[in-house]
Amino acid sequence: MQMLLMQIAQSVMGLFAGLSMLGDTPEEEVNDFYNRVFKPVVDILDAMLVPILILVGTAGSIYAIVLGVNFSKAESADKREEAKKRMINAIIGLVVTILLLILLKLFTANAQAIANWINSFNPAE
Repeated sequence: MQMLLMQIAQSVMGLFAGLSMLGDTPEEEVNDFYNRVFKPVVDILDAMLVPILILVGTAGSIYAIVLGVNFSKAESADKREEAKKRMINAIIGLVVTILLLILLKLFTANAQAIANWINSFNPAE
C-alpha cells in the first residue's frame, strides 16, 4: 500500500512539474511526458477500477436487498415510504457510481489521445 501511495505521489509531483512544458513541446516530448507522468497514474487507476467496481456493485446490491426486505416487512405506511425512498436513493447512487467508474475507464483508455489533444493547443499562435 505504501508503494502504491508513493508511486501516486511521485506521479502527481511529476505532473505538476511537467505541466509547464506541455504548451510548446514537440510530439516526442509529449509522449515522453505521458510515459513518465500519466502512464503510472493511468496504470494504477486501471488496476483499481475492477476491484472497486466489484466492491461497489456488491455492496450496493446487498444494501438494495436489505432495503427490499425492510420494505416488505414494514408494518406501517410511514416505514414503507421511508424504505421506498432509501431503495430509490440506493439505486440512484449505485447507477451514478457505476457511470462514473465507466467514465474513468474511458479516460484511462484514451489518456494518450487526451495528452496529445492538450498539446495541440498552442497559446503563442
